[in-house]
Amino acid sequence: MRLGALFRGESAVLRGNFLIITISWIIFFFAQPIPDTYASLYYIHLGADVFLISIIGFVGSIAIALVQFPGGYLADKHGRRWLIVSMTFGIAIGSLFFIFAPSWQFIVIGLLIQNVCSIYGPALMAMVIDSLPPQNRGAGFSFQSVVSTLVLLPAPLIAQYLVATFNFDLGMRVAYTIASIAYFSAAILRFKLTETLPATAETAKPTLISVLREYPKAVKEGLSVWRKVPDSAFKLFLAVIIINGLVVSCQAYFVVYATYELGISEMQWAIVVAFRYLSIAIPAIIAGLSMDALGKKRFLVLGYLLYVPGMLLFINADFNMLLLAFFFFGLGNLLQLNSYQVLMGDLIPRGMRGTL
Repeated sequence: MRLGALFRGESAVLRGNFLIITISWIIFFFAQPIPDTYASLYYIHLGADVFLISIIGFVGSIAIALVQFPGGYLADKHGRRWLIVSMTFGIAIGSLFFIFAPSWQFIVIGLLIQNVCSIYGPALMAMVIDSLPPQNRGAGFSFQSVVSTLVLLPAPLIAQYLVATFNFDLGMRVAYTIASIAYFSAAILRFKLTETLPATAETAKPTLISVLREYPKAVKEGLSVWRKVPDSAFKLFLAVIIINGLVVSCQAYFVVYATYELGISEMQWAIVVAFRYLSIAIPAIIAGLSMDALGKKRFLVLGYLLYVPGMLLFINADFNMLLLAFFFFGLGNLLQLNSYQVLMGDLIPRGMRGTL
């Protein structure tokens, strides 16, 4: 696919809902990595230790897991838009706890609020898939990922500037304030989204009581839906949760390991993260424009293979080796994520995308 086709013609992807979501992601991804650059160090600063970081991550993961069933079920039964808009505001409200946290316990409260509000995740991805022409899904996802990655580039450098200009505590609170403003801005922008699920008698917005009552049914639907889709979708799902589960388990400790064990300074870490975002842009664009023609599975496998040198180099890396390690890791992460989403979009009918 040619790059110009993203913007022009009947198969153009940068219009309507996908354009609005892409702009909102740009706002999110510009601001979110600013505090995330040193987030684990901030938790330690507020009284947590290395073990408590794992507990914080575990509590957040459990909260996300518990809301995925109703999130997907509600997205397919009651529509995508209301869930996306309302829960984006919830994430913005949760971000306020990070700004004013006197201790790490308030970080847990903020994370719980944000992760419970991630119930909108299945609805958002379903709307993205709904809004992309099937023949250009790979190019659309990859373009969005590359643009979002490029806007991440200044974030670690801004984070380093803030903690160097102010003291670490104030610098991180300013960083979280920037992120909070971005979240509220993205939530307001998402009011412009258009519903993609055909209207029925059931698509009216449910009450909280009805959501709780429907939770058992949502779990049942979430499990039984696998019988209604190709086996390839279930096998792909298993591969993704196993590998990405291991990767996510490591990510919270990347900055801690790099600074405490490898002796990397905060400034060097900011450069490593920025280099990761910059270096993968061109390879990702090439892959995205080729994905629909050459096959998504090839790029999924390539993404997982790139994790191997990335993680092996990271174990005993100096600063220069760390740059190479995170190039492999960043490109692998982007390729496997985009390939997975596009493959799932191809395999799953519209009315089941939220649930899956």
